[in-house]
Amino acid sequence: MLDLVTAVRFDRRMGSGKTKPVLLACVAPDGNEVEVVAKVSAGCERGVGGLVAEAIAAMLAADLDLPAPEPFLVQLEREFIEIWSDAEVRRLAEKSVTVGFGSKKLPNGFTTWPTDKTIPPHLRGTAAEILAFDALIFNDDRRPNNPNCLCDGANFAILDHELTFLTEGIIGRRFPWEPGSLEHFKRPRSHLFSDDLRGRAINLDRLAGAWEGITDTRLAEFGAALPPEWAADAGVAKKALGYIAKVRDNIQSAMAEISRVLK
Repeated sequence: MLDLVTAVRFDRRMGSGKTKPVLLACVAPDGNEVEVVAKVSAGCERGVGGLVAEAIAAMLAADLDLPAPEPFLVQLEREFIEIWSDAEVRRLAEKSVTVGFGSKKLPNGFTTWPTDKTIPPHLRGTAAEILAFDALIFNDDRRPNNPNCLCDGANFAILDHELTFLTEGIIGRRFPWEPGSLEHFKRPRSHLFSDDLRGRAINLDRLAGAWEGITDTRLAEFGAALPPEWAADAGVAKKALGYIAKVRDNIQSAMAEISRVLK
């Protein structure tokens, strides 16, 4: 679910993201090498809580059969961090807990989804499920100017979920199963896919059924998969897992609200 890999080689910083992710070569438990795009706690706006949100969103996406890269826990030995060639990200890593969050590097061919690109018919169903997933986990960070979505022409890959599950402290925030709660999705460019999906027939039955299959036992397994190094997460794990259960228990009403705002 969340394998622990050990970072053994620093390759480079990945892009200009605000969390300053880095590409690391890591050794998996079976001895094989895997390339991982990793984030450290000091680079996240929510600190350790950002890593927790990333991990829970990735585990949930996998159970829902949504296209998120394989997630990993990344062991970062202090002696290894000291030899990183990028001074800025090295300083962030030195201030971070010793386990980061990582996503398996995607194969060549994946590029950022272009702004205002029309969704091809074979990807429309997946795009609708990605939009629904974002609405349900309070992911406001997948927009045309910040796609956090890659595509190779045949498949999507969704990234960056550290600001999800923010169920408290947001003025006007309402649960997605409440009538009228997702009215903002009617606005232009409210989501990467909203403008193209609006007015089209969409079917969210598969995603709803998959979410209904997330049991309390499974949610406990999500929590148990998180490392002890992330314990100081300000309650993010407990709140996120409790919220996922509430979505499950209200999934049909939530899906009806999503379908309504996309008509």
